Amino acid sequence: MKSNIVSVAVFSLFASVLRAGEPVSWVSEAERASLKGRKLHRIEFRPGTPETDATKFFTNETGFIAANYDEEKAGQLGRDYTLPDPLKFADGRKVTSAADWKARRRELLEMFEREVYGRMPPKPEAMVFELVSEKLTEDRFTAERRYRQWFRKDKSGPFVDWIMFVPVHAKKPCPVILHLNYKGNDLIAAGRTNHYILPLGEMTARGYAFMSANYVQMTSDGPKKRGGRNSDGYFDGIFELWGYRDPARTDNTGSLMAWAWGLCRGLDLAEKIDGINASKNVVVGSSRLGKAALLAAAFDERFCVCVANQTGAVGVQLMKRDYGESIQMQRFSVPWWYCSGLWKWAGREREMPFDQHMLISCVAPRGLLLECYHKHWFDPKGEFLSAQAASPVWEFLTGKGLGLSQWPEPYDDVAVKPPFGYVRRTECHGLSPYDWKWALDFADRYLRNK
Repeated sequence: MKSNIVSVAVFSLFASVLRAGEPVSWVSEAERASLKGRKLHRIEFRPGTPETDATKFFTNETGFIAANYDEEKAGQLGRDYTLPDPLKFADGRKVTSAADWKARRRELLEMFEREVYGRMPPKPEAMVFELVSEKLTEDRFTAERRYRQWFRKDKSGPFVDWIMFVPVHAKKPCPVILHLNYKGNDLIAAGRTNHYILPLGEMTARGYAFMSANYVQMTSDGPKKRGGRNSDGYFDGIFELWGYRDPARTDNTGSLMAWAWGLCRGLDLAEKIDGINASKNVVVGSSRLGKAALLAAAFDERFCVCVANQTGAVGVQLMKRDYGESIQMQRFSVPWWYCSGLWKWAGREREMPFDQHMLISCVAPRGLLLECYHKHWFDPKGEFLSAQAASPVWEFLTGKGLGLSQWPEPYDDVAVKPPFGYVRRTECHGLSPYDWKWALDFADRYLRNK
């Protein structure tokens, strides 16, 4: 498989040379110019709350891009577009065994690396961590620990700060929930995530440890910058570990894949912590970090359960449907999330030899709960159709699939059951109390039998 990642031995030597030169950036001028050259001037929304559905994107290259909310224009599956079968190899052979599925899964993941997200980087040369602080939470049921994690033996270069909550009265090592946060670890310590309260007490009472890190500390998210010597918002932080990006490649690692890599490193850390049973784990994420959680689970088979919440375009929903947010819109709004190989499919989605149901299926036969959203921008119907199209993989491997022939109403939790579940809701974007309840119920049922 072609890769932009050098071997560990050469990588270590190369990295030491790079450290000596103190580079200012890991992205070429050509790639930076391309990223900055695509400008999203403004978005128009339907009247209402700030989270209502976008109607138009105004860009410097294309003028405006209108979002489609007409089901007839979106097309009908089987009439206007078809979906590749995840249980058929690219050469047409059928998957007939679990061993075949392992090979087909590798084929699918390589395609998503090449065409969408860029390459999954290798494990680091080392993993070094320190316990920075430890204290009891106010209710004294949980120990709050803070760890710093480095990826070189000498503790040079980028690091990630994790906050962890471990039940004090647990009778045995605890399963762990891994999560990336938007607003920083101090807000997590205060029991909040964006719009919602983080149910740490409920997790503790169910016997789970919980750990989280701020995603922007790993690498900047465009205007959401981590600071430091590379301050333009592109491919900084942990990208230092992988050296300069080759502007001639179309499969360079995107930021979503880097955040997924960071979740895998969080699991590495959890495996080293006393009182944690990291072999029983759940990875949870919402929105762009729901994409990252889904990628982490698809690529790293150590993850037992994935809860992908409200992932949006190029997450769970089918992109062959022209409905809501499109690849072209992502090209102008968040191009650093992906590799440049994706952009050739903008406006040509129905020609793609893949769609997002195939990424979903790469989590099988492990546990996956899709928590979907009602906003048209997220294409809720496309999310459900994607889940239906992935279900045969779980049916083949476990005998249990989605079990839904009709689209459930919001808050109908009939399909919140392992190994493959689906649910949707209304109201604000993010991980709500409903989402956490469904996630914990699903994880309890799955991990009980593991």
